[in-house]
Amino acid sequence: MNIQFNYHGSTYRAHLAKQGKNELEVNIKDYCLEKQFGSCLPFYIENNSVTFKILNRSHSDLYALNSSISKAIAEQHNEIL
Repeated sequence: MNIQFNYHGSTYRAHLAKQGKNELEVNIKDYCLEKQFGSCLPFYIENNSVTFKILNRSHSDLYALNSSISKAIAEQHNEIL
């Protein structure tokens, strides 16, 4: 599954891979974002919502990326919730 998400005013693409019953792996398809955050981000599904597996609210850019990807997953692939 693929998603499109917005981050700091630009649109990016990522690939979703379901890992087990409640885990998702998000593979970012952008060189700059991969360099800053890594190419693979772990998410999990809990209580019909998508949450970033490694949550660090003090890192505002990572938190913004997490929020944007979580929202995109919920909007574009709500069947996995």
